[in-house]
Amino acid sequence: MADNIFEEYKAYYRTRAERFANNPNYKNSYEAEKNLADAFLSCTEMEEFRTKIGNLNHKCANALTKDKYIMEQAFFNEYQEIIRVLAATRILGKVDNYENVSDLITMVTEELNKNNIEISMDEANRQLVHDWNQLDNIEIYENAEVPSEYKHEFQEFADSTKKSINEGVASLEENNSHWQSGWRLNPNIITEHRHRRLFPYKDEHLTEQLQKYKSIINR
Repeated sequence: MADNIFEEYKAYYRTRAERFANNPNYKNSYEAEKNLADAFLSCTEMEEFRTKIGNLNHKCANALTKDKYIMEQAFFNEYQEIIRVLAATRILGKVDNYENVSDLITMVTEELNKNNIEISMDEANRQLVHDWNQLDNIEIYENAEVPSEYKHEFQEFADSTKKSINEGVASLEENNSHWQSGWRLNPNIITEHRHRRLFPYKDEHLTEQLQKYKSIINR
């Protein structure tokens, strides 16, 4: 029975390594898993593995983490996601410093949590997406051809809409300051690719609306 278990473990460690063989996305994992498998296969009995395993199993965790975030980094770089890529970049810069799996998991979790806040703060700058129709309404109110006795009323509509936009920005900044001290809306960021792709408008139209928006919120 003991011999059968020993052979089963040999097959197990071979399989662990072979699942990553010839996969260019998992080069680090294959190397680490093969080193672990070779260590076990060099044993003549199960007990011998105690003296040979060392930190090889921890290195497998590091390698798999490295491979995962190399792929994630490449993906986000391809799509110019310069904020979302930060977690992968920082994790890759630290992963080789960890020899304990628990510490590695803690580091990765902390970096992901940090990046979630960075992403939220960055995407909050898309407020113009939500205020776009209000800008159109302001233009309608201010330029509507109506009898003179109604012009004041229409201007009040426009002013009320501008006030609503500013109140929304103030509320957004107050909320986000709890996550990032001193956070302020930066509408210019929406011209960067990760935000710009959300606007189904020509560049000149976006530029026009952006200038109107900045004048209303005094940026």
